Amino acid sequence: MTNRDHERAIDLITRGVEDVSAPDAAWLESHLALCTECTGYAEACESTGELLRAVAVTASPALVAATQARMRARAAELEEQRSRTILIAVSFCLGTLSSVFSAWLWWRFGGWVALKLGLPASIVEPGVFVAWMLPAVIIAVAMLVSSRPVIDRSVTLSWLGEDQEGARQ
Repeated sequence: MTNRDHERAIDLITRGVEDVSAPDAAWLESHLALCTECTGYAEACESTGELLRAVAVTASPALVAATQARMRARAAELEEQRSRTILIAVSFCLGTLSSVFSAWLWWRFGGWVALKLGLPASIVEPGVFVAWMLPAVIIAVAMLVSSRPVIDRSVTLSWLGEDQEGARQ
């Protein structure tokens, strides 16, 4: 017999009876009838399986406690992520509304300035746009330059009105 036959037999034995097709099962049976080495391997696999099925495996209390602690921590992370998503959505909506309203006010103010000073609208309108966008650009640059996180978890939880210790328990 060739090494290839032994490799094929070992592969079929380790796959198990359920995963082997009928022709492969017939070939394996004929091979096991002739090869003592593969027959020994098949018997060892079978006895190992029986031994594993006979022994009850239970988790230690420390493992159960550690798993529960990790699951609680992950649940807290997911809850915080959900809370932040809600805050971001509310902030986006409020920011959009205030931007539209302030743009309208600035535009009206620019038209009034252009009328009072007798300046052309082509000069005043870009100036109004720059004045309107400047605070957002300054804040964005400050947030990018800042080396520490802008939003702290404790700040987020305090905005939501949750106690940090109560949220973790």
